[in-house]
Amino acid sequence: MKTADREIRGEALCKVNSTNTAVAAESGSLPVFATPFMVALMEKATCQAVADLLDEGETTVGTAINVSHIKASVQGTVIKAEAILTEVDGRKLTFSVKASELDGDTIGSGTIERFTVLSEKFMKKAEGK
Repeated sequence: MKTADREIRGEALCKVNSTNTAVAAESGSLPVFATPFMVALMEKATCQAVADLLDEGETTVGTAINVSHIKASVQGTVIKAEAILTEVDGRKLTFSVKASELDGDTIGSGTIERFTVLSEKFMKKAEGK
């Protein structure tokens, strides 16, 4: 992975609809934005943050998530996830993440850790080869 002398940020957007509710994720019984989908949106933002910094054949994989989901969002609401790379320790990348409704209300925040890996090597190991 290449290093940069600037703040490394990424973001991702989605609209709450019937496919990303707690009902759809089977993580609850209400038609509100599901925590698993909020986390996925945050992870997408982390991937966006470092996509242009990875070398050929590299990718990142998630290894730790510590987030709180503090506000429900109803269908039709647009959610923005933001990720800021806060620490690089060898191949380990630590991000501060936040998800907000476009009107500014924070719905969740925390940290996500990812590791830089070589895609081909990682898949061979995952496949047991």
